Amino acid sequence: MAKRKKAKTYKAKVGDKDVQVTVPENPDPTETMIEAIKDCLSPEAVTAIIAYLQPVQVKDKTIQHQVEWFSETLVKALGGHSAFNQLIDEIGL
Repeated sequence: MAKRKKAKTYKAKVGDKDVQVTVPENPDPTETMIEAIKDCLSPEAVTAIIAYLQPVQVKDKTIQHQVEWFSETLVKALGGHSAFNQLIDEIGL
């Protein structure tokens, strides 16, 4: 059986009591970005953004790769290509 890693904690005071508070793990930056996008934009707006990102072509391969990654990450956040295609039809693109 694998040894479980002990969670990091810190001491805090709640009223008169001293308590141990668990330090949250570092969140995945991609998941944090996706959650922020979902909180701020409708699926239809995300679909329109993806539609305009997909045909982008730049000379710098690194930038091109990043744009393609971002576009594909947004598609996954919508629920995949079938959801994206359905939304494309709904918004008339």
